[in-house]
Amino acid sequence: MGKPSAPPPPDYAGAAQATAAGNLDAARATAAANRVNQITPQGTLNYDVTGKDPFGNPTWTATQTLAPDQQKLLDQQTGLSQGLLGTAQTGLDYANKTLASPGVDMSSLPQMPINAGQTYQDAMMQQLNPQIDRQQQMLDTKLANQGITQGSEAWKNAQDDAARSRNNLLAQATTQGMGMGLNAQNQAFTQAGYNQNLPINIINALRSGTQVGTPNYVNPAQQAQTAGPDLLGAANANYQGQMQGYNAQQAGMGNMMNGLFGLGSAAIMSDRRLKKNIKRVGTHILGFGIYTYDYIWGEKGKGVMADEVKPVVPEAVVRHPSGFDMVNYNMIGGAYAI
Repeated sequence: MGKPSAPPPPDYAGAAQATAAGNLDAARATAAANRVNQITPQGTLNYDVTGKDPFGNPTWTATQTLAPDQQKLLDQQTGLSQGLLGTAQTGLDYANKTLASPGVDMSSLPQMPINAGQTYQDAMMQQLNPQIDRQQQMLDTKLANQGITQGSEAWKNAQDDAARSRNNLLAQATTQGMGMGLNAQNQAFTQAGYNQNLPINIINALRSGTQVGTPNYVNPAQQAQTAGPDLLGAANANYQGQMQGYNAQQAGMGNMMNGLFGLGSAAIMSDRRLKKNIKRVGTHILGFGIYTYDYIWGEKGKGVMADEVKPVVPEAVVRHPSGFDMVNYNMIGGAYAI
C-alpha cells in the first residue's frame, strides 16, 4: 500500500545512439552482401576491404583480372594499337602537308588527249572541217550540174542553207566543248579531293581498329537494406507502459481513499500499516496510546492504532473490505489523552 513512484524517464539520447549504431551495422552488412565476387571465362571481379573512411566505415576496392588468354589478347591488341598509332601519325603528317597546299594542283592530273593550248571546240571543229569542205564541194558540183550560176538567186539560197548547217555544227561543237571542259574540271576536282581525303580516311580506319573487350558480368540479386533494432522506440514504449501502470496505481489508490473516507466521519482508518512517521504523544483514558503520524498517501493525522483498541473495545474496530482496520471514534469517547 506504499505510495507508488513515477518511473524514471528513459535515456532517449542513449537509445537513439544505439538505434543509429544498429542501422549503421545493418547498412554495412547490406553493402557487404551486395559485393559479390564473380568468376567468368573472360576474367574475375573481386571486392576487398582496403581501408576506412574518416568516419570509420570500411572502404572497398573492386579489382578486375582478365583470364590468361584474354590478358594475352589484350597485350597483343595494345601492341597492335601502338603500331597503328605510329602509322596513323605518319598519315597525319602527310595529311597536314596535303591540307597546307594552296588549292588544287592541276598539273598532277593526267593530260586530256588533245594538243596543248587547243580548246575542246577547236578540237571538235578540226574533226568536222573535212566533212564541211566535202559538203561544200558537193553543193557547188550539184548547183553547177543543175545550171545554177554563181551569184544567182537560187545559188545564194543554196549557199545560205549550207551556211546555216555549218553554223549549227559550230554551235553543237561549242556546246559539246563546254560540256567536255566542265566534265574535265569536275574530274580534276574529284581526283584532287580524293587525294586529300585518302590519308584522312586511312587515319580514321586505323583509329577504329580492334578495340579492347571487357568481361560481361552478371547482375547479382541485391540484398535489401534492413534497419537495425528500434531501441529508441522500444525504450519509449517501455516507458509509456510503466507510466500507464503508475497512473493505474494512482487511480486505484485514489479510489480506495475515496471509498475509505466515504464511510463517514465516525469510522476512521486506523490500521498501523497505512501510517508512517508514527510518534506517541499521549494515552487514551482507556489505556491505549495516542499518536501523530503521516498516512502513506501524504496526509497527516492524529489518533489511535486499531491493533491497540481492538483488545480493549473490540466492537469499536471494523474491518474494511480492503483488509485494513478502522476505528469508530464515537464508541471510544471523545477524550484523546490523559
